[in-house]
Amino acid sequence: MTTSRRATVVAREQVTPLHSRLRLRAPEIAQQAQPGQFVHLRVTQAWDPLLRRPFSVMLADPRGGVIDLLVQVVGRGSEILAAAAPGQSFDLLGPLGTPFPLPPAGSQVILVAGGVGVAPLIFLADALANAPQEYEITGLFGARTASLLCCWLELASRCQEFLAVTEDGSIGEQGLVSEALARRLSAPFPGRRVVYACGPEAMLAAVGRLAAQQPVEAYVSMERWMGCGVGACLGCVVPSALPEGERYLRVCTDGPVFPASAIDWEARSA
Repeated sequence: MTTSRRATVVAREQVTPLHSRLRLRAPEIAQQAQPGQFVHLRVTQAWDPLLRRPFSVMLADPRGGVIDLLVQVVGRGSEILAAAAPGQSFDLLGPLGTPFPLPPAGSQVILVAGGVGVAPLIFLADALANAPQEYEITGLFGARTASLLCCWLELASRCQEFLAVTEDGSIGEQGLVSEALARRLSAPFPGRRVVYACGPEAMLAAVGRLAAQQPVEAYVSMERWMGCGVGACLGCVVPSALPEGERYLRVCTDGPVFPASAIDWEARSA
């Protein structure tokens, strides 16, 4: 049963002009959270802003009882949260959603991040880097420009190989991160290869199409605005490509992590 919990800010770091990293004391969530899950956070106790905001768990420390969130300022609610001071507390629901399935030992893992979508992939990379099994981990991080590559060191430090890709060429390779992924997938690999992605929907659609063409196992974490976060309001649905079941999938409860093949990407872009 989902219950609300109070979480207290213990640290805040301004990582870019538009992004803040918050560390919250939330022992129960820190104990339970798995990579890919999220929390649904109420920004104030007032009626405005009314709706909670979903945030992927970026890191969880069960021993310390803390979780990290990456907040991008896009409106008044996220602006209030991004400016939170140590000692301030918030009401959280979580951890919510379906986590990333972990790959078999020895897999080549390719993590594809776009913008603030890096957050759940940092958590996944941390879990893989500290797992008893061995993995070959590659991180690909794309953004429009260098200033939007938030927390890239957190991802890079957990990967054997890392590449930054910017559309304007301000840092790393110029182009789209999906183009870098296409080159990686075209290179032969004798073992199992698994792709995990989170970022803008156009990027996720490109990842899904590339995975289908190869073919390769791929999972995407969808980012959607949510009303309730528990599957009741149907405000976060995406069209399903599954041959049976409902025509739409709820990001909050069926996801936010899906096999890339489960999403109807053509309907998303129509």
